[in-house]
Amino acid sequence: MQMTITTSLMLLGSLLLSTFSDEPDRKPQQATVSFWNLENLFDFEDDPENPGDDEFLPEKEWDEARYLRKLDHLARAVDSLDTQLLAVCEVENRRVLEDLVSQPILAQQGWLIAHLDSPDHRGIDLALLYRAPFSLAGAPRLHPIDLGSGASPTRGVLEVPMKAGGQPLWVLVNHWPSRYGGAEKSAPRRAAAAQTVRQIVDALLAVKTHSDILIVGDLNDDPWDDSVRRELKAVRELRGVIHESNLRPGRDGKYSPRLWNPSWRFANGSDTGTYYYWNDWSWNCFDQIIVSPGLLDDAGIQLVQDSIRVHAPDFMRDSEKNARRPARFRRFRGNWEEGYSDHFPVKFDIQFEISETKKELKD
Repeated sequence: MQMTITTSLMLLGSLLLSTFSDEPDRKPQQATVSFWNLENLFDFEDDPENPGDDEFLPEKEWDEARYLRKLDHLARAVDSLDTQLLAVCEVENRRVLEDLVSQPILAQQGWLIAHLDSPDHRGIDLALLYRAPFSLAGAPRLHPIDLGSGASPTRGVLEVPMKAGGQPLWVLVNHWPSRYGGAEKSAPRRAAAAQTVRQIVDALLAVKTHSDILIVGDLNDDPWDDSVRRELKAVRELRGVIHESNLRPGRDGKYSPRLWNPSWRFANGSDTGTYYYWNDWSWNCFDQIIVSPGLLDDAGIQLVQDSIRVHAPDFMRDSEKNARRPARFRRFRGNWEEGYSDHFPVKFDIQFEISETKKELKD
């Protein structure tokens, strides 16, 4: 049966309306987020106000040439990450970050820097490197961690409000106190760090219960340690995070939900992790990714749950004899190992929608 003239005109009108419409078209987009401990990225010049850099000076064989090799190696690894948001720790100052993103392989990628000086006794800081589709949505803030009287100051927690495709995202960058002196003896320091992060998260959720909050960092504890499971309330079980009982205030009227820690998957196999500790002949999963329930719902930004992985290409690994651990950049027993870092990066994908206006077709 042939279409009538009226039907044909209706179909044509419908096609024209869809072609020339100014209504927003919701288009999904993905981006990659990463974290990496850069292992003592110091410049080669003495900072009189920072005695922590005294091991990284020309008289200690940390000269300009070696510094530039370190930057070149790090830049190659960053490029291989193929990421748009990179949180980092163990950087001396903003200058080393500017030098890193100025390396030839990265210089045209449009990297910007969010950084604040920390009170750490070694002078090492936290930072966030970002490029499109991410943008800064407000001023970064460094939250101090109270370790008690007489304790050396530590890095704090760097809070950076971001946007991805117009959608808000809060990024909390961490480098918790080390296990110096033993894991058990130093555990209260990491518990204090976890409590600080938990307070920041709860304050953000008090404003908007479904806020998209991302916690990344070198926690110097594994996902199963008390600082992460009990103090931060970051758990392995996804069901316990997305269940409706977790998404409402507790009996005290406060909203402090469990968080999801997908970093457990780094320990699912044999000889896997982000950091190798020779004294115990064991891998650790210190470098972690933890998300609020908001990143698991259908609004705003979503975590691509199966995308979490350790970035450990062959060129960043040591030999089989050395457990295929991260290839370090340090002096060891009088000799220099000029690799990359003693930690592997971790990375994952997020998904969000951006609004695009359909444009008129041209002849």
